[in-house]
Amino acid sequence: MIIKMSKVEIVGPKEQLLATLDLLRGKGVFQPEADICGFVPPEDEAKIKELLLDETAVGEKLLFVSLQERITELLACLPDLPSRTTYLQPLPIIDVLSELVDKHLANCGNWQQQGQSLQEELESVSRHLRFWTVLEPLVSEVGDHSRLVFFGVRVRNPDEIPILQTLLDELSAGRCRLTTASIEDGSIVGLITTDQGMEESLRRLLSEEQVPELSLPGELVGLPFREKSGALRRLQAETQARLNQLTAEVETFAHRWLPIYRQTLDWLEERLSLYQASASAYETRQCFLIHGWMTTEGVDELQHGLTEQFQGQVILNVLEMRQEDFDRVPVMLRNPLYFKPFELFARLLPLPKYSSYDPTPFLGLFFPLLFGMILGDVGYGLLLALLAGLLIRFFAKHPDLVDGAKILGVSAAYTILFGFLFGDFFGDLGERLFHLQPIWLERSAAIVPMIAFAISVGTAHILLGLVLGIHYDFKRRLRREALVKIITLLLIVLCGTWLLGTLFPDPWNLTMPLLLAILILLPLLIVAGGLLAPLELLKSFGNIISYVRIMAIGLCSVLLAQVANP
Repeated sequence: MIIKMSKVEIVGPKEQLLATLDLLRGKGVFQPEADICGFVPPEDEAKIKELLLDETAVGEKLLFVSLQERITELLACLPDLPSRTTYLQPLPIIDVLSELVDKHLANCGNWQQQGQSLQEELESVSRHLRFWTVLEPLVSEVGDHSRLVFFGVRVRNPDEIPILQTLLDELSAGRCRLTTASIEDGSIVGLITTDQGMEESLRRLLSEEQVPELSLPGELVGLPFREKSGALRRLQAETQARLNQLTAEVETFAHRWLPIYRQTLDWLEERLSLYQASASAYETRQCFLIHGWMTTEGVDELQHGLTEQFQGQVILNVLEMRQEDFDRVPVMLRNPLYFKPFELFARLLPLPKYSSYDPTPFLGLFFPLLFGMILGDVGYGLLLALLAGLLIRFFAKHPDLVDGAKILGVSAAYTILFGFLFGDFFGDLGERLFHLQPIWLERSAAIVPMIAFAISVGTAHILLGLVLGIHYDFKRRLRREALVKIITLLLIVLCGTWLLGTLFPDPWNLTMPLLLAILILLPLLIVAGGLLAPLELLKSFGNIISYVRIMAIGLCSVLLAQVANP
C-alpha cells in the first residue's frame, strides 16, 4: 500500500539551520522540496529568497571540501586494512587533522616512491637470477681452473646455436666450449668457456655478432663468475627484506591512523550533505524555511524531537494538501509480509503516483493464482517449493533473489493447490502410482468448463481494473473519464449476461431486454468517450478472451506430461 504523506513546513532562526538539517538527516523521515510553489502563498513569495550561507559557513564548507579531498587521496595510498572502532570525535580536532593530513600525504608519497623503487629492483634481480641459476650447474661441470674464463650469453633463437658454435671454433680453433640450457619461459642461455688468452678476442666476436652477454647490477660486475649467482641471491634477500620492512612500516601507520581518518571522512560527508541540503532552504530576514514531505505517522515524533532539542525555537507546520500536489508527492510503499516480496515486480516499473494504487497487492493476488492455474501440478509444485527453499537458504544475503524465491514459493503453493483440484501429479503419474483423483475436474477431459473458468477469471480481472479506474478518476475529479469506464463496465456485464442467457435460456429469458440496454449504452459510450471508445471496449473483450491462453497452456503441460510418462 502507498503510505499516507503530509506536506510540511519547518521554520526556525537561521543559526539553527544546520542543527535542524542534522536532526532531519538523523531521523531519515523528511524529504525536502526545493520548489516553493504550492508551499508559500503567491503573495508571500516576494518576501522570501533562497538561503545563502554566511561568510563563516562558506569558509567552513571550503575547508571541509579540501580536507575531504586530501583524506580521500591519503586513504587511496594506504592499504585497505580492517580497522578498529574509534570514539574520537572529529570536530574538536579538525584543525589538527587538516595540518596532519598534509604531512601524512608527504610521507605516503615517499613510501610509494621507495616501494616502487624496491619493487623494480627486486624484479630486476629476480630476472637476472633466473638466467644465472641456470648457468650455475653448467659452471660446476667445468671444474675449478684458475686460467679459465666464463662468458654468460643469451641466445635469441635455437637456430643460432650451431652458427655461434661454428664462429667460436673458427676463432679459437677449438679452445672455446659452448654449453646451453633452457629456462622456464623458453629462453636459452649459454655458457662459453675459454682460456684467458682468448678473452678479448671472444668479447669482440660477441659484440660484432650482437650476441648479448648476461648483465648484472653494477655492484656485482667485478665479482668472480662462480660467485655471481650467490651474490644475486643475497641481493634478492636484502631487497625483499627492505621491501618487507617498508610494508610493515606502512601497515603500522595504517593501523594507527585509518580509524581516525575513516571516521573523519564519514563525518565530513555527513556535514557536507547538510550544506548541500541547505540549498533547498529559504530565508526571510530572520528565519529559515524548509518545505517538504514526510509520512503522516512520523509528524508527531518529529515535532516532539524538534521541540525537545530546540526548546520551541524550531516549529513544524502541516500544510493543506491540494489537488495539484498529488503529482509531486514522493511515494513510499509498505505492504504486509505476504505481499512484500511482490514489491520486486513493482520496482521493475516506475513508482505509482501518490493518488494512484500500489500494484503490489494485486500482483500478490493474481500472479500466483494465474501461475497455479497454468501449471496446476502437485509434482511440479513440490519441485518449485524445494527450489525456493534452497534459494532462500543459500542466498540469504541477496534480498532481491530471496524475494524472487518467496514469490516462487507462493506460486508453488498455488500450483500444488490447483494440482489437487485437477488431479495432476506429473501428468497422470499420480493416478497410476497413488490413485490420485481430481477434486474438481480433469483438465484434459473438461476443455469447455476450463474455457469458461478462464474467461470468468479474465472478466473478474478486467472488471476489477475498471472499478479501480473509476475510483481513481473520481478522486482526481475526472468525471468524463469515470463515466466512460462506468459505461464500459456496464456493457461488459450486460454482454456477459446476454451470452449466458443465449447459451442457457432457462430459467430466465432476458435476451431482448439485455440487447435493448446494450443498444442504448453504445451511443452513450460514443458521446462520452468519442469515436475511439468502442475500440477500447473491443480491446477489453479481447483481453478477456485472451485468458483462454491460460487454459490452453495448462492443457498443453498436462498432455506433454502424459506423453512423457511411460
